Amino acid sequence: MEKENFRKQQRNKRKRSWSSRALLIVATYVCAVFVIAGITVTALLLHKPAVDPTPQFPTDGTTEAPEETTDVAAKPEEPYTRKDGFYTFLIAGVDDVSMSTDVLMLASLDTVNGKINIVQIPRDTFVNKEVGGYTSVTRVNAVFTAAYNRQRSSGATEAKAKHLAMQDLQARLSAALCVNIDEYVLINTTGFRNVIDAVGGIWYDVPRDMDYEDPEQNLYIHLKAGYQHLDGSQCEQLIRYRSGYATGDIGRVEMRGDFMVEALRQVKNNITVGNMISMVPTLINHVSTSMSVADIVSYTKLVYAVDNAGIAVRTLGGSSVQNPATGLWIYYCLNKKEALSDINECLNVYKTDITGEIFDKDGFFTDSKNASNLYINDYYLS
Repeated sequence: MEKENFRKQQRNKRKRSWSSRALLIVATYVCAVFVIAGITVTALLLHKPAVDPTPQFPTDGTTEAPEETTDVAAKPEEPYTRKDGFYTFLIAGVDDVSMSTDVLMLASLDTVNGKINIVQIPRDTFVNKEVGGYTSVTRVNAVFTAAYNRQRSSGATEAKAKHLAMQDLQARLSAALCVNIDEYVLINTTGFRNVIDAVGGIWYDVPRDMDYEDPEQNLYIHLKAGYQHLDGSQCEQLIRYRSGYATGDIGRVEMRGDFMVEALRQVKNNITVGNMISMVPTLINHVSTSMSVADIVSYTKLVYAVDNAGIAVRTLGGSSVQNPATGLWIYYCLNKKEALSDINECLNVYKTDITGEIFDKDGFFTDSKNASNLYINDYYLS
């Protein structure tokens, strides 16, 4: 009897140890991902699971709705049926001060073909305030902010407001892009800095001198061009700098994709158990996710099987568009054909290609009614 009790205690101990281990893996992954501007599916590659868990997500061709969400439809009508072994993630990096999601990515895990695709959505991407339901929101990075502020004004705690705001953003992007997003991860800038420091920093070739200050956001950027070792604060400066690029935020997005690949390689090669342990406080205090520990363990097993060569990064199809009336370049605008092609190639969870008839059918990413925004609609449909 004593021997049997001892065995049970040891089994429970191993289970608890694995749960903690899984959290450490995800912490590393999620954070390395934000370093890289938010990829949430890669640091999982850093450590091989010791168990063979059963996934805790739908496998019957459907995706369960979140417990609390908006009334926005999240998937196309039949006859669309879901692919086997294909999962999607929303990754957002939120600014500590403005609460805007200046880092926004969608990632897919294709276990059948051994691929991970990450699609960046520029922060200045135009959204239609009439469709979005937030009268002051015309950029995608402010959708989370508006939802978060609404929940806080209604009395929700900070954690609850973030959860509901991410669900809102998840539902709106799912409906417009026909992606049917399964999970989300949200990390703030403090968490980003801490994770970079925990892994010992990143070596990177800074493309130009960078000098910019914004006291209101407590943002001070001063970097010299050239290959150098960057700590957490300097990496944050690198990925937040955009004023000196000829193409504005698009220049930053392109640099961020390059930085993502290089940072991932270094983190993957240099991560240690000690690094992972040091990230636990950051994970607890600065990361929010829809995934349970069981989900994390399951995805870890699946992601580990993907070779590094199967990971690709791109920006959702579109361009910065000049307002002909003012001469200003205010928005990044999606081009419907290019964006739809990206969705079908990288993020489509269905066996049948998404068609133009159902893609963004409510016009979340364009405006055909407001005369001042017709130039956006013209580019969107070009």
